[in-house]
Amino acid sequence: MNKLNKKGVMSAGAFVVIFMGIIVALAMFTPIMDTTSQMTTKQVADNESVSVVAANIDADDVNETIEFTIYSQSAWKQVDCPLTSVAIRNGAGTALTAVTDYVIDEDAGTFTLVNTTKTVPATSLNLTYVDYTYCADGYNKDTGSRNILNIVLIFAALTIMAFAYNPVREALANMGIGE
Repeated sequence: MNKLNKKGVMSAGAFVVIFMGIIVALAMFTPIMDTTSQMTTKQVADNESVSVVAANIDADDVNETIEFTIYSQSAWKQVDCPLTSVAIRNGAGTALTAVTDYVIDEDAGTFTLVNTTKTVPATSLNLTYVDYTYCADGYNKDTGSRNILNIVLIFAALTIMAFAYNPVREALANMGIGE
């Protein structure tokens, strides 16, 4: 594959081409891994703030009919990938209890407050903090498609190894290593 000079040493040009090829391949491998991760793993959101000022009626009451959006769910996500691991805290950092302090619609990605001492404006500080797990746009909901994406990663790594293997083997052999 590589041209050796009269002394049996790889030329500097061949070395530069191989080195640049490996650097470019590794630079492309990172975004491939990031995109594959986003498409095969549910994403986690922590401390997302939601203003609940619209629900405040007075210092002691909240409007229980106003829906607040946690994450805007598209049609397929409402059916195949609802929000999970939802935890809500009031502005003071006090954890709210599902059903007792709020009602969650994980399919639609919304919640409504229930009139309790933890949700009234005097203690909630007008903000609610939400932690949840969601499916990002492009998420592959089927196990088969997620596995195929993981195979793409494996083949990308094998391609980098195949590109680098022979030149590195030849260079090591020329130095007397690995014969």
